[in-house]
Amino acid sequence: MTDPLTEQVLKLFKLNDDQRQAATEPTRDVVVTAGAGSGKTSTLVARYACLLAQGIKPRRIAAITFTIKAAQEMRSRVRNILVDLQTKADTPEERQFWANLSAQIDSARIGTIHSLCAEILRNHPAEAGVDPRFDVMDQGLADALKTQVVEDEMARLVKEELFLPLLFNMPVFDLSRLLRQMLQRRLETMETFEIEVDSKTRLIKEFSERMNSSEIKGLIQELRTMSPKELLFEAGDSLAEMVRKLLCCWSSAEEALTNGDIANCAINLYNARRNFLRRNLGRKDGSVKPIIAELQELFDAMLDPLTGGAKSTDKSPSLESEELFTKILPLLRVAFDRVHKAYQENLDLKQALDFDDLEYHAQRLLAIPEIRQRWQQELEAIMVDEYQDTNPRQRDIVNALSGDRGCLFIVGDMRQSIYRFRRADVTVFRDEQKRIDKQNGLLIDLDLTYRAHEQLLNATGDLLSAVIGTQEIPTKKYYIPYTPLRAYKETPEHPVMQPHIEFVVGAGEDAATGKLRAGQALAMRLKELKDEGQITSYDEVVLLFRATTGYPYYEEALEDAGIPFVSVAGKGFYDRPEIRDLLNILRAISDPFDDLAFAGLLRSPAFGLSDGALFQLRESKLPYWETLQRDLGFLNEQDQASANRALSILKVLLPLVDRIPVAELLKRVVDELDYRSILATADIKLEHGHSIKAAGRLWRNLDKLLSDTHLRQSINVRDFLDLLETINDAGAREGEASAEAEGSVRLMTIHSAKGLEFPIVVMADAGRGKPSSRANSYLSDELGVTFKLDPTPMLFRLAKFLDEDQDKCEDFRLQYVALTRAQSKLIISSHATYDKDGMVKLPGWAKELDKAVGSPSVDFATNNGFSFETQTSQGYPVRAICLIEPPAVGIKETQVAPSNIVFEPGLKPLYQRIERVGQLEVLEEQDRFQEIQSWRATKEDRRVSGKVLGSIVHKALQRWLFPGDPTLDVLLEAEAWRAGLAMETTRQDVINRANDLLARFRKHLLWNEVDVALDRYSELPYSYLVNDKMENRVIDLLYREAGGWHIVDFKTDPINSSMQKEHLVQVYARQVRRYKAILESKLDISVQGQLCFLDDQGKVDLVDV
Repeated sequence: MTDPLTEQVLKLFKLNDDQRQAATEPTRDVVVTAGAGSGKTSTLVARYACLLAQGIKPRRIAAITFTIKAAQEMRSRVRNILVDLQTKADTPEERQFWANLSAQIDSARIGTIHSLCAEILRNHPAEAGVDPRFDVMDQGLADALKTQVVEDEMARLVKEELFLPLLFNMPVFDLSRLLRQMLQRRLETMETFEIEVDSKTRLIKEFSERMNSSEIKGLIQELRTMSPKELLFEAGDSLAEMVRKLLCCWSSAEEALTNGDIANCAINLYNARRNFLRRNLGRKDGSVKPIIAELQELFDAMLDPLTGGAKSTDKSPSLESEELFTKILPLLRVAFDRVHKAYQENLDLKQALDFDDLEYHAQRLLAIPEIRQRWQQELEAIMVDEYQDTNPRQRDIVNALSGDRGCLFIVGDMRQSIYRFRRADVTVFRDEQKRIDKQNGLLIDLDLTYRAHEQLLNATGDLLSAVIGTQEIPTKKYYIPYTPLRAYKETPEHPVMQPHIEFVVGAGEDAATGKLRAGQALAMRLKELKDEGQITSYDEVVLLFRATTGYPYYEEALEDAGIPFVSVAGKGFYDRPEIRDLLNILRAISDPFDDLAFAGLLRSPAFGLSDGALFQLRESKLPYWETLQRDLGFLNEQDQASANRALSILKVLLPLVDRIPVAELLKRVVDELDYRSILATADIKLEHGHSIKAAGRLWRNLDKLLSDTHLRQSINVRDFLDLLETINDAGAREGEASAEAEGSVRLMTIHSAKGLEFPIVVMADAGRGKPSSRANSYLSDELGVTFKLDPTPMLFRLAKFLDEDQDKCEDFRLQYVALTRAQSKLIISSHATYDKDGMVKLPGWAKELDKAVGSPSVDFATNNGFSFETQTSQGYPVRAICLIEPPAVGIKETQVAPSNIVFEPGLKPLYQRIERVGQLEVLEEQDRFQEIQSWRATKEDRRVSGKVLGSIVHKALQRWLFPGDPTLDVLLEAEAWRAGLAMETTRQDVINRANDLLARFRKHLLWNEVDVALDRYSELPYSYLVNDKMENRVIDLLYREAGGWHIVDFKTDPINSSMQKEHLVQVYARQVRRYKAILESKLDISVQGQLCFLDDQGKVDLVDV
């Protein structure tokens, strides 16, 4: 029985039985697992209101939310409920009761965990050892401070002899990045350094379990029991010989493991995988070939995470690397302690605490019995929303506050835990669930959803159960299987028709054209749905992306189709052209010698210099800023006027940089450029005769940028730009101005959509794969602190494997969140490519979802542009359609030349910018292959062109000549003279640099693979027609090894940062993909493509394309 006031509360909420029980349980801890759309928020607010009805004051309830926005929404809902209760009260006493509570809501403890921690610290500053006047540092500013501290401390570390072993074995850039990663997780790093790890015992255990698994051991034993005659008959000569070497290698690995020699065990296993587990040998009808294939798959799944070997870029494990790891780990700890101390000192100077500090000090305070008891007396109830996104430290704080009083109420859904990058740990929810269950607490599963109608819910469940799985994996606490929900709604509320799930795919010869086609296909389908009445207004539609980099393809398609849209969250704000141009201008005036920013400034619509003018300005070899102040008579009249205008405006703005805040400076920039007028000339898109002005959206974004700077008006422009860069590096995202979303399709990330629902949901860019981890350190309770060296230490390999497995499980949960936002219809939109036979191949999530509905992709080629139906495992219909980009014009003639042919000097590797013309990527006329212009470096300080160095190195690679070969010296000298290097010191310098690059590559594993390749073609030319004109191109290297054909495109660019490398990869990868497409379509072969950077911060690095 409940009291009358509680009954009044319950009448307002209309809860089902499970929700009612959760809201009213009086004496036990409660764990609510709330499925998507199951009314979690209503249950949470109802629980809070019931506690108020029972006489508990708002200040004595701690309601903890995941975000400030969620806290504001909860406070508002509680206030509205209290007003409603006051209005409907039966007596003056009841009315006064609710009115009194309503007046206290502003002071209620409804907020984030960090706001509660801050309150605890302010009440006990002496015990916590903090300044009572502390400020809480904004996360973005904290990240910027960490970056600055690492840079400052690195400048000191490199001068100290103590750290020479660390610096000698780890490039400065890698060490800086490693220390930044550790500082970002400084509390976990400190704790993990304290863990004592017996790495040898752990590795022996891992190798023993994996090598002796029943699957691998059984296959090895099957091969061992074959007689020589049987082996020869079942395998054939070549495969039989390979199997004998494989078993010999395997026996050596087993013997090394028995002797505790981990390094030799790993080296033998690596050699076994690289050399003796190949699928291209043997009789197809024999029994040995399938065994080798299965053994290779098992090796790659179980042993490759420890040894490597599956990829050609993997280096062999080494005893030296393992010993070095152990040697420099203590030095790394000293370096981290230095950086951490410097960061803490900077916080102290600013009288600030960051979020880590708040958690750390609150946890320590609550470990003191007197303080813990004081706060337990202060709080009668603890409520936590989104508990699946809690970390262990936050759990300990919550449990210290609640104690064993039966006053804890937590709600969440492990299937929606998607914030691991913010240190959320899904196993915390699982462990807490078990703890409370063991203590006779109440566990409730809200599995009735009010969101999706029955057919959509069940069809979506078929997809998710196939992709995620439905059975627990006892060895993986972090894996959360799919569990089905029940639907409250039998039919959709919106006027949609069956099928309620659709696949809309765009296919092209490469990913880029496929993505363009996917955006177009989706835009066409949305217009059809609008015309059919299934969409009554475009604001019923949301496009959800796993990454914001997928936005542009869809934005372009929506704009071209005249469909209004707004990017309500994501990088789609600071990366929008109108914002990016202004930021480039701010960067340029804050540092006039930043040529990248200056080029963006000059090319922006504000000044509009042509590409030709930029090229001419560049010929002086001086920074743009200096060139602008010289005679510009070489420019045409229009470009000269634009350049002079830029110079005059910059002269006005430059003196203001250090004198006024960024907010005032940006306003001056907008006024000086008359930027609003520039935005007003934006293109107008039309739909059914209605005009849609892009200027409105552009102006809103401009106003948002002005507003952002106004909020940070006390900082100068340089600090503001540093903050933006740090936010970008840290993965933070900023939303585009939301403004009038009414009537517009919304684009947002899946993370942004969590907790929301929409009539029609598009899982956009579903073919995007998860990027590989770039982390060079991992923190693990089991493995301690691990970090990357060259070659990679086995403990780091294992840590990376375990971390990526957790990421994969979170990736499942991210799909769950995306697919469960829809109320009425779900559309899966993806790009695809097609192979030489015209078969469409889906990547990423789309590939797995395609399998879940019977692989309709196999019929895409024969149904190009026409929809057809397939079905889920339970028979629910699914509509599928694919628009296939027609293939590009084919090659007219392909020349395959032996490696000893000398090519004409005019055929050079591709370095120029590529433009898309029609269906082909072709070079502009001025960018076509030209012989390197002769130039004379007659002074020692004259910088040698990067093209000259690249040309010389490519000549050596073409002839496969390397240091130590006398022929190389003759070639380099001749090529240097041919390039016009008349000055001996300059000529010798470039020859030395070429030798260094070639020697570096000679030591790389790829050199060994190419040197013994079955076929090798260097500087391979081919020709094809584009728009009735013949174009000639050259592939640096094409070779064939047992695993197949490979293209390698060599690059000599000196790389100094990851940002620079990412840009170069983006530029160069397009041409490698072109090479692949040409060869695969005309020669009927499968080709793997790679970029080989010969000077990536002093190392050789391969990038798969």
